[in-house]
Amino acid sequence: MTTFLTADQHFGHAQISRLCGRPFDDRDPSPMNEALIAAWNARIRPGDDVWHVGDFAMRLKPGPLREIFDRLHGNKRLIRGNHDHRDTQDLPWAEPPRDLLETTIEGQRLVLCHYPMRAWRGSMSSTIHAYGHVHGLMEPTRLSLDVGVDAWPGLEPASLAQVIARVERSELEPEEQRLVRERRERRERRERA
Repeated sequence: MTTFLTADQHFGHAQISRLCGRPFDDRDPSPMNEALIAAWNARIRPGDDVWHVGDFAMRLKPGPLREIFDRLHGNKRLIRGNHDHRDTQDLPWAEPPRDLLETTIEGQRLVLCHYPMRAWRGSMSSTIHAYGHVHGLMEPTRLSLDVGVDAWPGLEPASLAQVIARVERSELEPEEQRLVRERRERRERRERA
């Protein structure tokens, strides 16, 4: 079993193609939906765990929404995003949707929230914050990153191993760590003066 994290498919939202530069017609969401389903199922097996970090769908009626959900492999869990309305929340997720989750998966501490946070429990140590919402606009730091499909090649979900590898490659210091370091350096300079 593998754990995957993903966000921001926006199933049913044709205009997201234009807004995010996806290679699909911005009037008909069907080709995008099919490509996203194919990308998901190419990576995820039926027994895998999937944490969807928000904005699963937009503007889909309950029938087509459920049809897409049922076609997707994996044990699916939802961290609510701003477009995850009642019909999305009522899908048969593996557990009730929530707004934020602090957890440990495969030995890695994680904070999952649809929105990027400037600080989170564990941001001064080794807890990774995975978010969506920004559609690839923010660079990953050594502890936080966008797991939305627009931030990954092929609009694919990312495995937990890929998430860890991407933050480990980042040279960008998490903001709270940087601010604490800068305050300490200022204090040390004053003490030396």
